[in-house]
Amino acid sequence: MKQSTLADVAAYAGVSTAAVSYYFRGTKKLSRKIEQKLDEGAKVLNYTPIHSRHRPGDAQKARLINICINVESKDTSDDFYFFNMMNGVMDCLAEHDYQLTISRLVEGKKKTQDIFYSNLGLTSGVILCNPRKDHCIEDELLERKIPYVILGSSEKTESTFYVDVDLQAVGFQATEHLLAKGHKHILFLNLAESMLQSQQRRDGFIMAYRQRGLEFNEEDHVFAPISAEICRKIVMESFEKRNDYTGVVTSNEIQAQGVIQAMKELKIPIPSKVAIISMGGTMLGELTVPSLTTINFNPYKHGYETAQLLLDVLTKKRIQPFHLILPGDLVERDSTK
Repeated sequence: MKQSTLADVAAYAGVSTAAVSYYFRGTKKLSRKIEQKLDEGAKVLNYTPIHSRHRPGDAQKARLINICINVESKDTSDDFYFFNMMNGVMDCLAEHDYQLTISRLVEGKKKTQDIFYSNLGLTSGVILCNPRKDHCIEDELLERKIPYVILGSSEKTESTFYVDVDLQAVGFQATEHLLAKGHKHILFLNLAESMLQSQQRRDGFIMAYRQRGLEFNEEDHVFAPISAEICRKIVMESFEKRNDYTGVVTSNEIQAQGVIQAMKELKIPIPSKVAIISMGGTMLGELTVPSLTTINFNPYKHGYETAQLLLDVLTKKRIQPFHLILPGDLVERDSTK
C-alpha cells in the first residue's frame, strides 16, 4: 500500500503543507478545529509523520543536508553550473556519510517555499544558494536555529558563514579583457536584479571602465534571466538600437548561447566583429562554436568547499565567522581571439 504523504494530509484538511509540518513537529499552534482535522486526516489516511518514522530511538537526527537553490523559473535549474556545483556538494557529503536533499525555490511561487519549510524538521543543516535581497529564507532558518551556510553572496550580518566567488573581480576581469583588446562599446548581460551577486558584477564592470578613464553607460547594462532564447531577443533588440557594439559580456554560459545565436542571425562574425566573454566554467564553454572565452568559477570546487564548511559548522570545528572567497580564472578561447 502506498505510504500517505504530508501533502495528502494537507489536501484532506484544506491547509498548506507548511501548516501540517508545523503541527506534527509541534513548532506552531494552530486552531483547535484545524488540529482536529489534521488528526482525523492522519488517521483516515494512515499517515505517520516523517520525523517519527525516521527517529532511531529518538537518539539522533537523520544525517541529511538540504541544498536550497533560488531560481527565477524552473528552466534555470537545468543550468550545467548547478550540476557541477551539486556534484561537488554530494562528493563532500558522501565522504562524511551525509545525504543530500534538494529544494528549488522558484521566484514568485510560494508553494515551493512552503515545501522547503515543511521538510526542515529532518534537516541537519542547509546550504542556501544565491540568496535574494528579501532575506526571508535566512530569517526563517535563524528563527528555527537551523545551521546554514551561504553558497554565494550575503549582506546580512547574521550570515557568518559563506563561500563565494569574487564576482566584482570577475566582472572587472571580463570587462578589462575586452577593453585591453580595444573594445570600448560593450553590451553587458547581468543576472536577475533580485540576486545579490548581480550588483557585485555590475560594480566590476564599472570599475574596469573607470580605471581606463572611460564612462560606463547604464543603457549598455541589462539584467537578464538564464535563458538563451530571451537573451537572444535582448541582443537582437540592443543591436538594432545601436550597431557599434564590438563586445558582449554575459554572466552565464547559457546566456552566451543566446548571444551567439543572435550573431548568426545578424550575420555578424565572432570574434572579428563582435567578441564574447562569459562566466561559469562548464563544458558549454568548450562545446560552443566558436568555443567560448570564460571566467571559470570552478563550480565543483565551489560546491565542495561550501559543503565542507557546513560540516565544519555542524561539528563545531568552526564557530567564529568565516568567509571563503574564491577567484575566477580567465580561460581564453576562440570567441575573443
